Amino acid sequence: MRRRALLASAAAFSTVPLAGCPTPPWSDDPTTIEGAEVTFRRAYDGDLDVTEGGGNDVAEVRRRLDEDPPRLVVAGSLLDGPTRCYRVSLFEVALDDATLRLRIRSEDDPDSDADVCSDVAEPHPYAVAVAFTEAPIPDRVAVQHGDETVLEESV
Repeated sequence: MRRRALLASAAAFSTVPLAGCPTPPWSDDPTTIEGAEVTFRRAYDGDLDVTEGGGNDVAEVRRRLDEDPPRLVVAGSLLDGPTRCYRVSLFEVALDDATLRLRIRSEDDPDSDADVCSDVAEPHPYAVAVAFTEAPIPDRVAVQHGDETVLEESV
């Protein structure tokens, strides 16, 4: 009985509304590319230290090359979804020509029951961690939000 009550209370707090939209709990979406493990999260820790660009969509590279295995973390925020409930997702990841390419997009949130959400001008944060288990560390990182390139930087 006590276990059932604990599970019920945990389930009640696992979905937190963000700007009027029901939001699924933050979760890891692991995937792999040749020689690297990729983990996508719909959150990031800390603040973004982005001073240039001036746009609403931002991303930055956090180098963690001294870890075992070495990794790069791309933290960003995508602004989208003024009339429907959206969530951010990792659409494409590739490691080619010594460049790590990430394509992030917003999509309808399949967990949302709302027809219209009040998420006007609400950023959708994310973090992509890439651990280089066998692949060499790339020379460059390129990040696209939809079709717009928001970051292209040397490692």
